[in-house]
Amino acid sequence: MSNTEQKTYWRSLQDLSQNEAYKEYMSREFPEGAGELRDGYSRRNFLQIMGASVALAGLAACRKPVQKLLPYHKQPEEIVAGIPLEYASSIPFQDHGTGVLVTTSEGRPIKIEGNKDHESSKGSTNIFQQASILDLYDVDRSRFVRHNVERSDWSAFTEFCASHFADTSRGIAFVSEASGSPSVNRLKSEIQARFPNAVWATYEPFGPANVLAGTQAAFGRKLRPVYHLDKADVVVSVDFDFMALAPDMVRLNRDYADRRRVESTDDAMNRLYVIENDLSVTGSNADHRLRLKAGDIPAFVAALGSKLSETQSGLSAFSGVSNSFSQHLWVSVLAQELASNRGRAVLAAGEHHQVAVHAMVAAINAALGNTGQTVEYTQVPYHDNSYDPDALSRVADAIANGNVDTLVILGGNPVFNSPSDIDFEALMDRAGTSIHLSSHVDETSTKATWHINRSHYLEYWGDIADYRGQLSVIQPTIQPLFGSKCETEFLSAVLHGESRECYDIVRETWNSVFRSEFETNWEKTVHDGVYTGSRFNAASVSLVSGFTAMLQNMLEQHSVSNDGNIELVLKADRKLFDGRYANNGWLQELPDPITKITWDNVAAMSPATAEQLGVRERKFGETEYDLLNITANGTTFQMPAWILPGHADNSITISVGYGRKSLGKVADDIGHNAYIGFTTAGPVAATAVSVEVARRNYPVACTQNHHSMEGRPLAREATISEYKADPRIAADKVYVPGRREDGMPKNLFNDQLFPSHQPQWGMAIDLNACTGCGVCTIACQSENNIPVIGKREVVRNREMHWIRIDRYFSGDQADPQVIHQPIPCMHCEQAPCEMVCPVAATTHSDDGLNQMTYNQCIGTRYCSNNCPFKVRRFNFFNYAKNWLEIDEDPDIIQMAMNPDVSVRFRGVMEKCTYCVQRINRAKIATKNATGNSIKPADGTVKTACQQACPTQAITFGDLTDDNSVISRTKRNDRNYVMLEEINIRPRTSYLAKLRNPNNELA
Repeated sequence: MSNTEQKTYWRSLQDLSQNEAYKEYMSREFPEGAGELRDGYSRRNFLQIMGASVALAGLAACRKPVQKLLPYHKQPEEIVAGIPLEYASSIPFQDHGTGVLVTTSEGRPIKIEGNKDHESSKGSTNIFQQASILDLYDVDRSRFVRHNVERSDWSAFTEFCASHFADTSRGIAFVSEASGSPSVNRLKSEIQARFPNAVWATYEPFGPANVLAGTQAAFGRKLRPVYHLDKADVVVSVDFDFMALAPDMVRLNRDYADRRRVESTDDAMNRLYVIENDLSVTGSNADHRLRLKAGDIPAFVAALGSKLSETQSGLSAFSGVSNSFSQHLWVSVLAQELASNRGRAVLAAGEHHQVAVHAMVAAINAALGNTGQTVEYTQVPYHDNSYDPDALSRVADAIANGNVDTLVILGGNPVFNSPSDIDFEALMDRAGTSIHLSSHVDETSTKATWHINRSHYLEYWGDIADYRGQLSVIQPTIQPLFGSKCETEFLSAVLHGESRECYDIVRETWNSVFRSEFETNWEKTVHDGVYTGSRFNAASVSLVSGFTAMLQNMLEQHSVSNDGNIELVLKADRKLFDGRYANNGWLQELPDPITKITWDNVAAMSPATAEQLGVRERKFGETEYDLLNITANGTTFQMPAWILPGHADNSITISVGYGRKSLGKVADDIGHNAYIGFTTAGPVAATAVSVEVARRNYPVACTQNHHSMEGRPLAREATISEYKADPRIAADKVYVPGRREDGMPKNLFNDQLFPSHQPQWGMAIDLNACTGCGVCTIACQSENNIPVIGKREVVRNREMHWIRIDRYFSGDQADPQVIHQPIPCMHCEQAPCEMVCPVAATTHSDDGLNQMTYNQCIGTRYCSNNCPFKVRRFNFFNYAKNWLEIDEDPDIIQMAMNPDVSVRFRGVMEKCTYCVQRINRAKIATKNATGNSIKPADGTVKTACQQACPTQAITFGDLTDDNSVISRTKRNDRNYVMLEEINIRPRTSYLAKLRNPNNELA
């Protein structure tokens, strides 16, 4: 019973409807198919398609294969067997990098963590950074140089470069990924000086080009906006998903979450408004969210600027704007909020939006006095005209006009992801000679004259500037596994016609950074992972004189759309981004934070649009969904339909990066290629769209209804005003009868006593900080050798993640509120799983952990059935045996695994262990240091999920220490445990979510 009114939370439309199929499904002891082992594809061949992903299922298990081990002839001085080492480095991504620490075990990189000394990460990571370790050991990586598809070598390529590029008048076109490397950009400048007829395009399907063009339109210069959300009382996101897809998102997540931490009723919170067509991770965490077609966003921002111009100077360019949004309630409310929080508010737009949107956003921020406070504009020296939105079109024109005889492609995959109205494959043929640097033999490499296999960032020396210009050195932690080459070595070969080492190239660049004491400064920078004396200069900005006329011209091209027409919006995928991570099994199997779909992309639409198109709502347990024929920009392709509560009406959103054909075992034939609907007009938004339901269905693997806890009130929330009036409002939402003086429910058993010399571990998760991004799931998978099982097995409810994130809707299904809740093992002191195991395979440790003895488990699965939180995972396959028999490179796969964690075999139950290997390592270190104590100092032990979390939502520590962070956190008024009323006493608790609504919109 509850003393307060309960919200109704639901995971899916099927859950909300509570139909007969749902009730029948939930009445089973085990989910349908969970007990079946169907022979054929899934059993004998599924490991063959899983790539390096299943490596982590493999080779250190109790039933591991026999291996011959040889001792070091001479053990390296810095290596102690069993003790991991950490090296500072940085991860490059587009035109910036993030500082990380690389954990190695006897020369093998096995884990990525954030570098707490680096401002871009502050010790945390995102899902792409965590999963990047798996890309290193991808068995589908290219292994040698290819010339006309045939095997060649690096020396042959350098000889070709010396001959071919000797003619400096040659017409050369360069198409590169964005790069924030000082060394790469130095070589780029030298190449442009050496080859006067060269043209260069920096192409990213989802990159900074429109943002830079927008600031250039507003301020006359290409400037990068850097947001400081920790200084903002009001954040207005215009389809800017800074929690999942934005550049610099690790720092942005931390800064935002720091303004949401509430420890007492005296604390205040920021307020987040989101305007978007699709339901994003940021939108799901908003205090207020407006569903709006993507094509209407320019008109909405213009109306907002016009409303602000009535009270704010510097916005006269907007004064004449009038459209259908001018009288919209949201426009009035936002204008009032922004004006009353001058210098303490920020407006930000997603990178994929039109140049006009970014220009208007920049002008509004400047007029509100936000520049230098919540946003600063930095001059990035390498943002030249190659970053123009039409740079790739200029290269295409040069090739089509016969001005180019050599096409050099530095990374990327333009045959796959370039706009469909630029036939890049035909351009490669017309250019004559084409050269592609790529980690895989992908769609572009198969058409290239020369393919050069590209190194992973853990294999080479490099450098990178973070989003604000702080420089770092990328240091290798392993020799290139396949003799690959990095960008600097590749460009140096083109420039000089000879082979040079990346180490020498990078040090040559840094001679201009360290004017004195080079070796001392170099070694300190390599050791620390960051050069603290570097930062891009902040620009002083003002609107250009012709901005009014320019804005009017832009707005004429972006009128309000016809509400009855359906638009198609293509977006970067929240797991694969633009497709560059498509062969990463961890990311493919990670449930999407919103849809909970794995191994696929879908056409997301609102319930109203689905009804209009005749898309049928599925019954509970159905896995086959309607397939759509979508025609956009003269191109027709197919995509499964997905009904998404909270999506804008008459709008369809599709994420790209799927539908690969020649990339690797994991990526090939997964999902559908949406890039064929992508044009130079950009991903926002195609309006000449027709959609019809095809005559067949398509299977979709979705986890949103798996591991249901049957409607129990698990996630709790309140508004900040309700919390201030009654601090216990969320914690007391569930009535617990018969509490004792210590706050615990009455116990039918004797209380379990633990030894005083042992620490007692506990965890708390702040739902006010958790965004649902999923990095905790990937970090846990990397740390604990958790296998990837594939789409067919996920459909059968067999996913193996030790920590899942439940996503709940509440309210109107057309426009619901959302709350995310991570669910690891609760480590209950009176664990129901321990009571039913017939062989005592699951027991309690002296330090309060619910532990599994793998070689004692006989696979009855009674523990899983009796767990009210549904956090236990069962191994249906002997991954190790199958993998060793099938793959030709078991040695490479073995290198991916964490040697501190045993790998489970078929027939064994597994679950979250609170990273017991880290706990024991800290206990041993503490005992060695003190001589007797095995209680590590507070903060010494961090679980993988805790360490990775960019918002620091997870707290972990020793409950016997009253001054520890975990003890203080559990004393917070918002703290509660799930299912407290059944007295199982979970060690993992939650801090209830708080919202900060505006009463005018509530």
